[in-house]
Amino acid sequence: MIREDITTVRIFYQIDKFLREHAKDYTLEEKEFILKNCAWGQKSSLVPDMLRQIYDELGFLDSERNIYDGFVDLLEENFDIDRNIVEIGGGKIPSLAKKIALRQMHGTITVYDDKLITTDSNLPNLSLKKRRLQADELLNADMIIGFMPCDGTQTAIDLAKRNRIDFMIALCEGSCQNEMPAFMNDDWENSMIYEARKAVRDGHLGELKKVKMAKKYQNPYPVIYNQR
Repeated sequence: MIREDITTVRIFYQIDKFLREHAKDYTLEEKEFILKNCAWGQKSSLVPDMLRQIYDELGFLDSERNIYDGFVDLLEENFDIDRNIVEIGGGKIPSLAKKIALRQMHGTITVYDDKLITTDSNLPNLSLKKRRLQADELLNADMIIGFMPCDGTQTAIDLAKRNRIDFMIALCEGSCQNEMPAFMNDDWENSMIYEARKAVRDGHLGELKKVKMAKKYQNPYPVIYNQR
């Protein structure tokens, strides 16, 4: 995942500098975890999203194996991105949304997450909202997306159905915020796919599709979306 020309020393130095600059944005436990595992991406493409976002922000990621770019490629293959898109659970750094905003010719991308480290954006079509979306909200949007939003997955599915808008969600292991034992991960994934299929049917959103990005990005979890 990390470019081969980036050394371990450089990774540690730049991430340490980044965390000092954003001292108020990460807890002590988060900072300790990030520094302890800062070189994780030299061995694997499947790293915690909080760490992956910092890699992307600092320009460490190999462009050929950047899973954010892979998700946007998949999005463009199946949907028109030049419209109003909402992202749920964008994380502390809106890495995915920035890439979408840069590819859009028109339209907007709005990120909702109560953990965002800033609500300032230097891109006119990118808006950052430091709060959680609720499942019963009415959205002024054409589509909702989520990149491993964990417990936000169900909310995204509910919002797509309620607002009758398209969706694309990259699933994760499902236990990062729900404290489920590892053996229940498959049950969580199957449950979300079941809920998505039901929402697609009841919301008249076409049919549910499921694909994996495993081979190139070492990601075992599927991406689900509707196809009208």
